Amino acid sequence: MTTWLNLLAIATGGAVGSVCRYLITVASLAIPGGSTLIGTTLVNLIGCAAIGGFAEVVLVTNSLSERTQLLIRVGFLGGLTTFSTFAGESAALADEGRWLACGLYVAANMLLGWTALVLTAMLVKGWLT
Repeated sequence: MTTWLNLLAIATGGAVGSVCRYLITVASLAIPGGSTLIGTTLVNLIGCAAIGGFAEVVLVTNSLSERTQLLIRVGFLGGLTTFSTFAGESAALADEGRWLACGLYVAANMLLGWTALVLTAMLVKGWLT
């Protein structure tokens, strides 16, 4: 059931996740050869791994309230990850005619993201059961 407190939890988690995404992107620009592409990939991989692990924690322990789950899954992880930026950056690479870089960027995000989610879910499930 959606309540004002649930919406506040989502908004709070989203604010924290968005700030974390920004800080990770800034940090990725500070490393030699860094770019926003690295930052976007990092936040999406972290988010995929986190949601895989989080889903297993919820499934196995059933110990988190609905509001806590909304704060973390919808709020924090939704604010942390960024499909729209990923889509925009891959479109920009294509617009620049950098088709190989675009293809590698899309493939890496999709394959690595899925792999991070599945492996983390398996690890957490193994720890909890």
